[in-house]
This record gives sequence, structure tokens and C-alpha cells, in this order.
Amino acid sequence: MTTTIRPSVLSPESPGPAPGGGVWERVWRHRPSDEKDRASLEREARCERWALIVKALVETFGRVEGLRTIELGAGRGDLSLLLALRGARVTLLDRTQIALDQARERFERFDARAEFIQADLFDLPDSLTGHSDVVVSLGVVEHFAGSGRLSAVRAHRSVLRPGGLAVISVPNAACVPYRLWKAYLELRGWWPYGLEIPYSRRELRRLAAAAGFDRWRLCSTAFLWSLGEQWSRTFLRWRPGWTDAPSVLDDLVGFNLMLFAWAGEEGLRTQD
Repeated sequence: MTTTIRPSVLSPESPGPAPGGGVWERVWRHRPSDEKDRASLEREARCERWALIVKALVETFGRVEGLRTIELGAGRGDLSLLLALRGARVTLLDRTQIALDQARERFERFDARAEFIQADLFDLPDSLTGHSDVVVSLGVVEHFAGSGRLSAVRAHRSVLRPGGLAVISVPNAACVPYRLWKAYLELRGWWPYGLEIPYSRRELRRLAAAAGFDRWRLCSTAFLWSLGEQWSRTFLRWRPGWTDAPSVLDDLVGFNLMLFAWAGEEGLRTQD
């Protein structure tokens, strides 16, 4: 029997590769049960992030179906699966084979198609240059420091065709609950994700310009999620039911800081 999920109700989040592959090998060994995986995907579908992504795709291209997309640092391919279920032609790229193996199993379980590529974000195959209408990443580019941060954003630009759209989601440096929660876990030695440096709006704008994007838009979501998932679950072992609700604080200090960046029709350009 083939399990199906209504594409209109699903949404993403997956951490991607980072310096120090051993960190992510350990992360991906913790494979959720099929039941928990399905519940997680369905829950993500109710989040504003997925609605904003779909809205941006429709505004830019008039559709989701048929778009050629690539997810960099895809992990198990949360967003790519959702896009595939909406009819997109998806590619998943990750440096960690165990994550791609789980992604393949997952796509088979949902009877969805994808191309899977094992490669490094900073050493992309030439065949991917100008490959896609849409490039996405969730929880990837914050795992680099120094010049690696610009290089990671430039990698997104390089795989886009002229007129394409990049969607980059990162932790928001202005989200106080996230910053305190992360500091607490690091102090206790419980932080599992290695290097992670959140982004400010100012830095994302600067990198978008330096990477060669012609225009961009920033927004943020999930302030209440940062309270419920990071604090209630950590200290009370309780997941409250209000974490999916929008908040008036989202656009200023929401946990998910999202960059929507459009490539110019004239083709790839770079500037320092």
C-alpha cells in the first residue's frame, strides 16, 4: 500500500552538512520511526514557513508543479519531499551518505521521485551550474564561519538559472529564546550540531548582494515555536499546542529568518 500525504499541508525543516562530517553522521543515525516522521511532516505543513515558500514560488513562477528544484544540504529532504508531492522535479544534494540513504527510503515510502547527489556544497558538480528554477536550504549556511558564509550563499546563486529564486532559512540572531536555549545546551555539553552561528537581517542582506542576487526579501516566523519547542520541551518535557500559532513578534524576533532572493535575468554575476 502506498502512503500519501496531501501536498498542501506539508512543510520543511532539515539540517544540512557542515564542517566536521562526523557531527552529521551522528545526527542522522537517529532515524525517526515512520509514524513520527509522518507526524513531523504533517506538523510542518501547518507552519507559516511552508505557506510563505509556496506563496513565493507561485508569485514568481505562477505554479509549483513542473519547477526544477534543488535542496542543498538536504539531509533527509523534508522540503524536497513536500515540493515533489506538489509536482516539482526535485534534486537533493548532501555530503552525508547516511542522510541520502534515508531520503531515498523516505521518497520510496511516499511514492515520490527525486535525484540524489552526494557532493560538497563548496565543490558542486559543473552540471549543476544554472540547473534549477529554485534552490532551497534549511538550517545549512549557519554552520559555516568567516568567508565560508559568503561562499555558501554564492553556491545557492550558482545553481540557479536566470530569473530563478533562492530560499534560505536560518536561525535568527535576534531570537532571544533560541540564543538562550542554545547557550544553555552548549554550557551543559548537550549541543549536538557543532558550529552554528545564527544570522542577522543585516548580514543576510549583505551576503545576498555580494553573492550576485538582484533583489531579495526577508521575513521571519516561529517566535512561539522557539518558546514551546526549545524551552517547554527542554525543561518541562511538554510540547504545548500553541507553538504553531503566529505571533505579532514573528517578523522581528521569529526563530526562522528567511531570505527570498531572486537571480537577475541577465545571468550569473558576482561582486565582492
